[in-house]
Amino acid sequence: MIKIETHCHTGGSKCADCAPELIAKNYKAAGYGGAIITNHLQKAYIDTYPGDTVREKYRYFLKVYEEAELAFKKIGLKTFLAAEVLANEPQGHSEYIICGFDERFLFDHDPLFYYSQKELFELCDKNGVFMYKCHPFRTRELCGDPKYMHGAEAFNGHFHHFNFNALATDFCEKNGLIKMSGTDYHHDGQPITAGMLVPDDINDEKTLVSYIRNGDFERIEDVIGYEKGCKSYRESLCK
Repeated sequence: MIKIETHCHTGGSKCADCAPELIAKNYKAAGYGGAIITNHLQKAYIDTYPGDTVREKYRYFLKVYEEAELAFKKIGLKTFLAAEVLANEPQGHSEYIICGFDERFLFDHDPLFYYSQKELFELCDKNGVFMYKCHPFRTRELCGDPKYMHGAEAFNGHFHHFNFNALATDFCEKNGLIKMSGTDYHHDGQPITAGMLVPDDINDEKTLVSYIRNGDFERIEDVIGYEKGCKSYRESLCK
């Protein structure tokens, strides 16, 4: 078994400012065997990508992933392609991680950030793509309808936000959702606090999604590291 991160940003948006080579080294040092790369797909970020068409901007999104893939592979770590999609919900901000898609899935459909949560879920479900709610109870985040998600983050380890992980865990259990756990990595020096254990012979997204859907996996949740990070962050805000 190896440890993999399930929520890692390597670029393609201003919120992530760490080179993929450094991210890979940090995960290697933390004892991880790989990461699901979840860079953002939402209009505000897509608009800043090079290119005049959505197809060209998607090409850039995939290029950023390929750069991370190469950096991780050079030091013996695996990567899995995913995306954090902002659903088109007028009620509020609501993001979902999708995994198990390929390039054709992106190019053969309307831009994913045009879809509502329900529409995005139906598209993913039809195409064997796993869709789960990230940070469902984060401040200013719309939790979403549990009927239209396969799982949710019971634990989000990004200490720059108030994630209310206990509420998220309860949400998953009450609605029969697969419980995920992710660091939500963005910056060098950020504590790596979460992930999951998977068999070391899993090497592609489809096999990984099949394993996750089974639901019988061990999550990684460094609650103490997360709480220390939160405390340090709060103290920095008061200075």
